[in-house]
Amino acid sequence: MRRILILLVLLLGAALFALTPVLPPGLAQEITLIPSPTRRPSSDALTPTSDSQAFGLQTSGLPVIGLPFGETFSTNMNWTAAGAWSYDSETAYDGGGWRLDGSLREQVSTLTSVSRLDLSGALDAQLIFRQRGNMPPSDLLAVDLSLDGGNTWLMVDQQIGVEMKIPEPDPETEIVVGTGTEAETEIEEWDLHIVDLAPYRGQVIQLRFRALTGIDVTGNDPTLYTYSIDNLSIQYYVLPPEFVAIDTGPRTLMGLHLIVGTRREPVIELARRLVTIGWPLGTLKGTTGTESILNEVAAISPQTIIVYRSLLTPLGARDCPNSSNDPTAEAQLWIAGLQSSWMQVQADYYELMNECNPPVEWLIPFTREAMSIAAGRGQCLLVFSFATGNPEPGAFAQLMPVFEYALEHPCQPGRYHGIALHSYGYYPGTLVSESGLAFGFRHRMLMLPILQQKPEAIQIPLYITEAGAGDGRARFRCEDVTRDVIQYTAQLGYDPYVRGFHLWTLGPDGSDQPWADVTSCLSMIGDALVGYYSGR
Repeated sequence: MRRILILLVLLLGAALFALTPVLPPGLAQEITLIPSPTRRPSSDALTPTSDSQAFGLQTSGLPVIGLPFGETFSTNMNWTAAGAWSYDSETAYDGGGWRLDGSLREQVSTLTSVSRLDLSGALDAQLIFRQRGNMPPSDLLAVDLSLDGGNTWLMVDQQIGVEMKIPEPDPETEIVVGTGTEAETEIEEWDLHIVDLAPYRGQVIQLRFRALTGIDVTGNDPTLYTYSIDNLSIQYYVLPPEFVAIDTGPRTLMGLHLIVGTRREPVIELARRLVTIGWPLGTLKGTTGTESILNEVAAISPQTIIVYRSLLTPLGARDCPNSSNDPTAEAQLWIAGLQSSWMQVQADYYELMNECNPPVEWLIPFTREAMSIAAGRGQCLLVFSFATGNPEPGAFAQLMPVFEYALEHPCQPGRYHGIALHSYGYYPGTLVSESGLAFGFRHRMLMLPILQQKPEAIQIPLYITEAGAGDGRARFRCEDVTRDVIQYTAQLGYDPYVRGFHLWTLGPDGSDQPWADVTSCLSMIGDALVGYYSGR
């Protein structure tokens, strides 16, 4: 088993470069693939753009910043705008951002960083930012970089026109899984755009966004043309160190997610069947009302990692603590109020909250205090539980203090507090295993900058406590759900810090319920798991 785990870790680096994420419509054409780590710039790649002298800036004396790098555009102080670019604090994705006025035709506009970025080291890097807008095909939107302090510029990414579309809503509901508020659904037209910087590793670069607007050939009103960017980050890819998990298997990566009304018999049958083949059910999560099933599976299959989330909190039936209060005091209140519910299940981990998105500066002290209190009671937590597509990549590296605290303060002898994330296909017709880096595999964007700074953080377990096809409401054939489970299992095998995922969801029966119920698929899923793990 140790050799298998080490092999998976060694394969992780190759997978991050070799696996091509399959992204939903609207994102697939926006992603630049990650190249081989041995790739270097060719002489042809160093040809500057034709406007380099006209818009070059003499910036060799500007400060140099290392990676990972995040820019939320909370101010306009770090960028120099020329032409149609203007700072936008009204319609940005989050806080402030930059907006291009596309009504100004036949001109070149640039937005240039006033600092430089150090890509030194043997690791590859990528630029990630949010974008939205509507620009005609006569326009060019480019990302340039300079290797010589702004004297010449190289175009590393281009888009010919831009047309952003809001995803089609589920025909049964307009609520989008992983969000749940009107404010969040209003920003669905923002896409992630990813640019490969691997050919320029080992160098110091300066960034520039460049827009060339042409003659309007569409007949549209030019005042409708606009393009915006927000929440920029540059992150390394990293090969984790050799690692053997504390909670060693064998066990399946797939687990189940139970809600009130789940039928006991299919769950118990699958748990017994997997114990028989020597690959016990990896993990089982339940919410309020599923306590008896969780306890029964724990007795039948002691290797199964039990995760429990109480829907009843000291603030009533709600998902999130009150981030307007002092974080330390709120953590004390929150943990104390959950104890009566938590005592009903001898869980391996208790999920602290559900799809909350408080400010990072509040979340960090709240989480550390909650970890401290829980560990004092002998309880281990799964923290964060970010919704699909959250948080923004620029916030990932800021969460490092939580990982550091978890490493320094085990919750039990030989066990650490862990991380919870939620992953869906997001669009109603997309499998989670085919949803790409932005959704189904966002854990890689979270963990890689953390591991680059602190490789031992690979010991912190990560559970995808909700994982499902589509938006969590769309119904899929059992054949598709089963294929999704096996594909996702195989793909997560390259991420040794991911200890399991909970398939969304089991229960209750009835067509009037909003959530997809995969209970009827468990027999077919069991057959597929037996086949997948046979002979291992």
